[in-house]
Amino acid sequence: MTVSLLTRSLFPACAALALVVAAPSNAQIFGPSFSANYSLTDLGTPNGVPSPLGGINFDPSDPSLIWIGGSANNAGGEIFSVRVTRDLTGRITGFTGAASSLATAPQLDGGMALGPGNVLFVTTFSNNHLLQFKPGSTAPDKDIDLTPLGVGPSTGTCQFVPLGFAGAGTFKIASYSQGWWYDVVLAPDGLGTFDITSVTQTVNSGGGPEGIVYIPGGNPGFTSDSMLISEYATGSVGAYDLDPNGDPVVASRREFLSSLGGAEGAVLDPVTGDFLFSTFGGGDRVIVVHGFTAPAIHCSGIVNSLGCVPTIRWAGSTSVTGLDDFHVTGINIVPNVAGLLILSPTPGHTPFGPGVLCFAGAIKRRPVQVSMDPGAGT
Repeated sequence: MTVSLLTRSLFPACAALALVVAAPSNAQIFGPSFSANYSLTDLGTPNGVPSPLGGINFDPSDPSLIWIGGSANNAGGEIFSVRVTRDLTGRITGFTGAASSLATAPQLDGGMALGPGNVLFVTTFSNNHLLQFKPGSTAPDKDIDLTPLGVGPSTGTCQFVPLGFAGAGTFKIASYSQGWWYDVVLAPDGLGTFDITSVTQTVNSGGGPEGIVYIPGGNPGFTSDSMLISEYATGSVGAYDLDPNGDPVVASRREFLSSLGGAEGAVLDPVTGDFLFSTFGGGDRVIVVHGFTAPAIHCSGIVNSLGCVPTIRWAGSTSVTGLDDFHVTGINIVPNVAGLLILSPTPGHTPFGPGVLCFAGAIKRRPVQVSMDPGAGT
């Protein structure tokens, strides 16, 4: 908590553009259900990432670092890291500096999903494989051929259903070439990566799925929990209701964004809730869509020795020049125990002991305090 994401033509390789300032993009068209509430900014091509672009995600320890695939669908595919700039509201405004290579990822495609233990799962095209990278690895730690397991060639994309959604925790793989979706059961292999123990075919969305994000109901235009799918084959992003398994209800499709060139990887900004996607060809750029609700809860506590889930609450407002009326309170914590309040302006999501460290970057520590008796409500 702060204050305690079978044939396809390849585009010719071209030099990456060094863009400093993001510019509004007017070529894309929002669907009628969304045009009044959403806008977008074309961030351009991150400096140093070779085209075509592949999947996209955020570094779990630093939400101002983006991971993005370069040389997608090629034997020389790699995952790169590039820093983004943000304005005072937290909105991403552009890239800064040159990208650096994190890992080799041959044939990588649109799927780039963080799983248990922060293992990164990456789909490939057109050889229909699933790559796995342990934190810090510079090459795949595991490479699984999906065809013998029943996944139609070739992926495509992958995603874990987030907590709070139907089918939470399920690992989804979607075939680009055939449009089929699959529920994939994973099991630890004892090496820090995962075996696939079963694959179940579910629905067919068509459209050449390349990126998946889950959208909480209540966002403008979304009355119930939904998903957005980057659909390369149609040059669009489709909005779908969810079925009880966390799959798209195909008949519910609405056009979210069209007139795209090669919609590819997809991810939600953990700070603002904005939707980012990459494009394979079509300028090989990253586009950010504004208008989504920022995450209401950045991080949750874990059950403590008393069987309670600690929670942090606050009252008042933060201000450098205003009233000194901002108060932070912890509830459901173990009484009579010394502890620290640690603050940071940068959210994160890194394994820490039995739980998760929910911030990154520079931190500030308050003096040691002793928790009060539960009868006092703190």
